Amino acid sequence: MIIGLGSDIVSTVRIGKIIEKFGARFEDRVFSDSERELAWKRGSPCIRTFSSRWASKEAFLKALGTGISKGISWKDIIVKNLPSGKPVLLINGGAADYLDRIIPNGSETVVHLTISDEIPWVNAVVIIEAIRLLPK
Repeated sequence: MIIGLGSDIVSTVRIGKIIEKFGARFEDRVFSDSERELAWKRGSPCIRTFSSRWASKEAFLKALGTGISKGISWKDIIVKNLPSGKPVLLINGGAADYLDRIIPNGSETVVHLTISDEIPWVNAVVIIEAIRLLPK
């Protein structure tokens, strides 16, 4: 069962200007240490990496239907890449608590993420799915 679908598109120019204006203050508020480390490793900083992480977090919040509220913070949502390069979302803290409350009992949560870019645009789509577990 689909619990939510969210999409976000962001301009790398816009994110670049925000980072230029607010610097570490913005990065600290929105991104995990691992996300920041990856972005800085890829460039100085890699605005495309920050933009893809921003769009992914926004898309997840839209799929969840909450935005930044209900005890959820930006750092509760972390984008990682599998060794294959596939992006995945790690959901922690208030976001995980809220997700647990809206998923039907006896179901497992699966969060799907895809990210696309055509500079200066980055798009992310998130689907939150509840998969009914079979009784043992």
